[in-house]
Amino acid sequence: MDLDRIPDIAKYLSLVFLVSWIGRATVWNFLPIFIEEQISSVFLVGVVTSLPALIPLITDIPVGNLVQRSGEKIVIFVGLAAAILPPVMYYTAAAPFIVLGKTMEGVVKSLVWNGGWSLSLQASDEDVESESVSVFLLGVNVAYILGPIVGGYLLASYGFNLTFRIWAFSALLGLALFYFYIGLGRDEADESLEESVEDLFHRSTYSKEWRDLKENWSELRLPYSLIFLYSIIFSFYWLAIPLLLERMGADLQMMGIIFGIAAVPKSFQFIFGELADRRGKLKVLSALSILIIPVLAVMNFVSDLMMIGGLVLVARTLSSGMSPVIHAVYDERVPDDIESEMTSFMEFFKHAGTAIGPVLAGAVASIWSINESFLAASLVGATIFMVTWMGSKNYL
Repeated sequence: MDLDRIPDIAKYLSLVFLVSWIGRATVWNFLPIFIEEQISSVFLVGVVTSLPALIPLITDIPVGNLVQRSGEKIVIFVGLAAAILPPVMYYTAAAPFIVLGKTMEGVVKSLVWNGGWSLSLQASDEDVESESVSVFLLGVNVAYILGPIVGGYLLASYGFNLTFRIWAFSALLGLALFYFYIGLGRDEADESLEESVEDLFHRSTYSKEWRDLKENWSELRLPYSLIFLYSIIFSFYWLAIPLLLERMGADLQMMGIIFGIAAVPKSFQFIFGELADRRGKLKVLSALSILIIPVLAVMNFVSDLMMIGGLVLVARTLSSGMSPVIHAVYDERVPDDIESEMTSFMEFFKHAGTAIGPVLAGAVASIWSINESFLAASLVGATIFMVTWMGSKNYL
C-alpha cells in the first residue's frame, strides 16, 4: 500500500477514532451481558442492542442533509461531543437510562459516520478507494482489537463501572484531538450549523435528496442492497457471540481475548481492499460470501469453546473483508457532486440492516437457542452471494 496516495484526512480521522473508540471498545462487546443482568428477556436484550441502529433510521437522512449544508467537520464534532453521554448513562445501571444510552449511541453513530464517510470518501482517488476506506477504518478496528482484551481483565477485576469511566474519558480525549488537529473549518459549507438545523424542519429541504436518489437508483441499488445485507451479519455478532460464549462457560477474560483476536482481521482490511482493486470488487465479494456460509452454519453444531473461538475468527475475517469492498462499490457508483446526500441513504440502509441483526439473533434464541441463530445468519450470507452474482450480470 502506498500511504502517500491515501488522503491525509482519512489518516487523521483514523487516529481520532482510535482515541475516541478505545475506551468504548473495552466494554462494548460485553454490554449484552450487562444488559441481560437488568433485562432478563433475551429478545428484549436484542431489541435494546439494536437501538443504536434503529435511531439512525430516523436521523440519517436529516443528518446527511446537515452534512451537505453545514459541512462534515462540525457534524462530526457534535457527534464526538455526544459520544461522552452513553457511558455516563450506563454507569447508573438503571434500565431506563440503559435504553436512553443506547438511543444516544444511535444519535452519535448517525452524526459521526455520516460526516466521517462523506469527508473520507470525497477525498479518495478512484484507484485507491478500497485502500482509503481501510485506512479510514483502521483506528476503530485497532481499538476493537486492544479494547476487549484489556476490558476483559478490567471487568473481571473491577466490574463494569471502571470501564464506563474509561469510555467517557477516551471520548473526551478524542473530541479534543479532533478540535485541535482537524478543526471545524467549513470551506465548502453552504450555511451555518444553526441555519442548517432550522432548514431541517422544512419539507422542501428533502425534495432534492429524494429526486437525486430516484434519478441514480439504477446505479445505487446494488451497493445499497449489499450494505443492507452485510450489516445484518455485522450486527448479528453483537448479540449472538457474547451470549453464545457466556452459555458455553467462558469467563470475561476469555471472552475479551476471543473478541480481541476476532477483531484482528479488521486491521488487515486493506489487503482485501487491494485485492478488490486488482481482481475486481464483485469477484472478491462473491468469494467471501461463499466462504462465510458454511462457517456460520457449522457454528450451530459446535460445542467446544476453542473451536467456537476459531470459527468466530474465521467468520469475522471474511465479513471484515466485505466491508471495504462494498463501500468501494458504492463510491465507484455514486456521483461525486451528490456523495454527501447519498451517503445519508447509504447509512440509512446500513442501519436498517444493523437494526435487524440483534433482533434476529434474539428472536431465534428465544424460540430455539442462540446456536440456531447462526443458521439464520448463514442464509443472509447466501443472499449476499446471490445479490453479488446478480450485480455482476447487470441484473441489479
